[in-house]
Amino acid sequence: MSYELTVFYGTETGNSRGIAEKVLKKGSKNGVDVHLRDLAECTLDDMKAVSHPILVVISTWDDGAPPPNAVPFCEELAETTEDLSALHYTVLALGDEEYPLFCECGKQIDEKLAAQGAVRVLERKDLGADFMVSYMGWSKTFWKTMARVYGVAA
Repeated sequence: MSYELTVFYGTETGNSRGIAEKVLKKGSKNGVDVHLRDLAECTLDDMKAVSHPILVVISTWDDGAPPPNAVPFCEELAETTEDLSALHYTVLALGDEEYPLFCECGKQIDEKLAAQGAVRVLERKDLGADFMVSYMGWSKTFWKTMARVYGVAA
């Protein structure tokens, strides 16, 4: 059986892409075919076309905004009224705790996907300035959850 995961990432400084690449590497070691998609080049239809679980890795830019190159996708998602119940997802949000709207973009994506019926397979995780340290613990939980989603572990 083939296991797939698509990681949609939105980044300005490259941190979200770096995390997406780590997920790709770990997925490959776990026998999961991981696809990376830059939200700068995606539409909601691209996301809806995915029939396997998705992970959204998104940074928050400035005070609560999406990364500039992910704005068109985020606006399209915010405005949709479409049924997204076929999507199975989780969100990994990156941000700076110094801002009042810490990880706001990830929070908004998570809330909108859920509001449109998408199935959350793991609660959103918000990572701050020490995101690489926090990522390691999250990664273990994520892959254990994905094993259950794929039906290969208890």
